Amino acid sequence: MKTITLFYWVLLSCFTLSLSAFNSEKEVSILLERGKLAAEQGDFTQAINSFNKAMGFLRQASRSHPLLEEVQKQIRITKGRSLVQRYKNRAGLQSIEKNVLLSLREETEEVIVNQCFGSVLAREVWHARELNRKGELFGLGRRITVLPSAGVDVSLQNGFKFSLRSVEAASFALLENNVIDLHSGSFSLASLEKNIRCTIKSPLSEFVLESDDPFAIMLAVTTNGGLKVISLLGEIELKQKQKPSTSLRPGQLIFSLPDSFSRKMSVELSTLMVTSKLLTGFDEPPFFFKKLKQQALIQALRTKKRFKTVVGDAKTNSDFQIQVLEKK
Repeated sequence: MKTITLFYWVLLSCFTLSLSAFNSEKEVSILLERGKLAAEQGDFTQAINSFNKAMGFLRQASRSHPLLEEVQKQIRITKGRSLVQRYKNRAGLQSIEKNVLLSLREETEEVIVNQCFGSVLAREVWHARELNRKGELFGLGRRITVLPSAGVDVSLQNGFKFSLRSVEAASFALLENNVIDLHSGSFSLASLEKNIRCTIKSPLSEFVLESDDPFAIMLAVTTNGGLKVISLLGEIELKQKQKPSTSLRPGQLIFSLPDSFSRKMSVELSTLMVTSKLLTGFDEPPFFFKKLKQQALIQALRTKKRFKTVVGDAKTNSDFQIQVLEKK
């Protein structure tokens, strides 16, 4: 009789533990999501508080428990973002003196490398290091320098889903989930998401890009500190502060000048597809390449008159260079 009673007591204890673990997992999941939301809103103190409460429920959990690993990961990321926040000013992320760069062990992991080749350096905020493999992670706020004969393709793990690609002597930084700071060089930016809104900066130009549908564009920092923008796919809206907005369709080019937007021009997409290293210089073509082929064909069928031209740089604050070579 005692043996049977002991058996049922053990069985009841196991059931109670299982039920308790189930309830704890639910509490942990709620606290985890609450912490993530607080972190996204910039309330890192509240986020850490939620994660620590979640850790309290997981004291008896296995070290390999997926929720335990996820909570620990979020604590590391949030602490890193909190440290980065201390170095921000009104204009964005401040440069940090070399003697106070953060340890690589504290680096956050918001950005992932999709492809890279050649020498690509990650500097600022944390100690400098080289990016040299697919799947490598680094934190928001890094200044990425692409050396000659090199290239990199990156995207965010969470938030605004996009692919940013750069080649040969370029420099950029991802300051926040939807803020891209282009210092020099050429880039492609594409997203499969709908209802996109992001801010794109250059040394002397800034605009907000909005798109209801997936899009792809090419950008280049100009001599005057502005940006050359070419629409590849989708219709986008560009907005400067206190200036009239402008829209771009595939095959259209515009300059974002320090004072305003330039007039629009048309470019031949089929030519870009074979001449731009942003599209051809990587082992794997961009995810939108097949759709770009279709768009280039549609453009060719609709175009009745062509001019062979060279669209150059923008060296002044009001205009850009263009030379018509011959009519087709």
